[in-house]
Amino acid sequence: MAQKKFGSAKSTGRKLDVIEVYLSMYQKALANFSFQTIYVDGFAGSGEVPLAEHKDGLFVDEDVKTVIAGSADRALKVDPPFARYIFIDKRKECIDALKAKFKDSPNADRVIHLIGDANAHIQKLCTSEQWRSQRGVVLLDPFGSQVNWQTIEAIEAIEAIAATKALDLWYLFPAGSGVFRQISKDGTVDQTHEASITRLFGTDAWKNAFFQPSKQGDFFGGPVTQDKVVTPESAALFMIKRLKSVFKGGVMDEMIPLGKHAYPSYYLLFAWGNASTKAKALANRLSKAAVKATDRKHGRIV
Repeated sequence: MAQKKFGSAKSTGRKLDVIEVYLSMYQKALANFSFQTIYVDGFAGSGEVPLAEHKDGLFVDEDVKTVIAGSADRALKVDPPFARYIFIDKRKECIDALKAKFKDSPNADRVIHLIGDANAHIQKLCTSEQWRSQRGVVLLDPFGSQVNWQTIEAIEAIEAIAATKALDLWYLFPAGSGVFRQISKDGTVDQTHEASITRLFGTDAWKNAFFQPSKQGDFFGGPVTQDKVVTPESAALFMIKRLKSVFKGGVMDEMIPLGKHAYPSYYLLFAWGNASTKAKALANRLSKAAVKATDRKHGRIV
């Protein structure tokens, strides 16, 4: 299927490499335990990523790949494989493409394909499954601000990722595109964008963190204004603080900035729910090793 090109070999490639390395190490580490393992991809796509063209002046760099393997493709090739794979996408054409592309995969019979909203499907999964005998990894890799905070933190009778205490989360958080760029330079926020940011964080406390009273004051008796002080980095740090409030296992302090601009569009974040001493140590060690491995391959993305 034809997909809109996005990302770059450096930023998108690094993100996917981090996930691939982590999944491989995760499965090897849990191979000697009796847990059933599950991999959940909330925005699975079609199995491949068509990259945007990279140009040097007027010339396209012919050495840059135009298509790379997506997260679903990489997860299916992990050895040993997960007991179950759940691929979710709201676009039927992407799910159809996934089915066709991997119908001959040795792990095809382990896959469940779901069409629809990732938030609803993941909340239902977290609520309905018995997690005592299962462990897993969730990837939330949205194109924008599609992830609701209630998919991360349990609300009333609806369970969520952190509440399972069994799932690790890799989250491509839209700190630049979904937060920073939605707030005007003059400190104003469109009502629709305000609701979207609150939905992302699950609180409106971001308003106190992302603005400060204007230094201009109200010299002529006009209304007091506020200045925008948020950056993509501070927005990502605010999300890390929010994740730490619900993930009892831990949250990786290191953030991976992704994007070619001075203000990154996304930051790749990691959190884990299992608070046992061994599980905390393992998740911390594996995540840092995955990041270090891709540092050597890609270098730091700014």
